[in-house]
Amino acid sequence: MKSKLIIICILSLCLIIGLTACSAVQVNERIFVSLMGIEEDNGLCELSVQAYSSTESGKDSPVPKYKTYSGKGRSFYEAADMIKRESGRELFFGHCGAVFLDDDFIRSKDKLRMLAGERISAGCPVILSEEPADEVEREDDDDNLIGSEVIISSVRRYADEGLYSEVTLRDVTAAADSGGIIIVPLSDEHISGAAAVDMSGKTVYLDLSETAAVNLLRGEQGIQMSIFGGSLSVNVSDMTVYFRQDNNRGEYSVKLVAEGILDEPGDSDNLDEYRHEAERIISGSTEAILEKAERNGFLSAVLPKDYAYSEGYENVDFTVETILEI
Repeated sequence: MKSKLIIICILSLCLIIGLTACSAVQVNERIFVSLMGIEEDNGLCELSVQAYSSTESGKDSPVPKYKTYSGKGRSFYEAADMIKRESGRELFFGHCGAVFLDDDFIRSKDKLRMLAGERISAGCPVILSEEPADEVEREDDDDNLIGSEVIISSVRRYADEGLYSEVTLRDVTAAADSGGIIIVPLSDEHISGAAAVDMSGKTVYLDLSETAAVNLLRGEQGIQMSIFGGSLSVNVSDMTVYFRQDNNRGEYSVKLVAEGILDEPGDSDNLDEYRHEAERIISGSTEAILEKAERNGFLSAVLPKDYAYSEGYENVDFTVETILEI
C-alpha cells in the first residue's frame, strides 16, 4: 500500500512539473510560425518566418494579419535566436505549413536535422526556391503581406491540377541521408515546376509541362491538359515498361493506359479528336522527359526503380504508347 502511495506521489509531481514547464512560455510570448524560408548566404544561414499576428486583428480588422521576422547566423539555431532576441518572443514551429529551402540547404543532412530538432513536423511540405525569403515575404499589388493560408491554398490548386507533388521534410532528409535523388516542387513566387535534386551532384530544373509528364509516370492523378481550348483531366491506371538491349544500345518501351474526363469542352464536339490529341501529347511529352532524365542522371527518380536498367549503355532510346479512354 505504501509503495502504491509513493508511486502516486511521484506521478503527481511529474504532472505538476510538466504543467509548469508547459506554462513557462505564455501564448503572447510566442511567435507561431506558419511559413518559413531558409537560405545560405556567404556562409551564413538566413531564416525568414511568417507568423499570425493576433495584436493586429480585431473587430475593426476582421481579416487575420501576418508579420514576418528574419535573422542571420552561422546556423539555423543562431538565426532563430537572433529573431528571438529582436522580437523578445520564442519561436514555435509546430504549426508551420510549408518550408521553402534553397539548393544548398536542401542537400545537407546535418542542416536538415537541425529543423527536426526544433519540433518542426517531419510531414511539413518542402518547396525548393532560389529566394526563400521572397516566398515568405511576398506582397500583393497593394503592398500587403500575402498570408500563409493564401499561399498554401495556391499550392493546393496546383496539386489539384496534377502540377504539384508533395515532398516532406522526412522525404528530403531521407534522400540526403542516402545520397539519393529526389524530385521536389519548385517555386518562383508561385509553383513553377519541379527540380530533380541529386544530393551528391547537380540539380536539374523541370518546367510545368515536364513536371506534369513526370507526375503521370509516377502515378499522380488528375493531371489537367488543355486540348482544343477545352480542359481534360487524365488519370493513369496502368503502366508497363519493357527494356531490351543490343550490345551497347538499350531501348525502353513504355505503355500508359489512362482514363480521361472532359471537364470543359473546347472547339471540337468529337471525343475521338480529344482522345487522339491527348494521346499524342502524352506520348511525346513522356518520351521527352524520359530522355532528359536519362541524359541528366535522374531516371531512377522518374521510373520505378525496378525499371531503371540503362546505366552503362552508350545509347538509350524511348518509345511511349498511350491508350486513353474518355
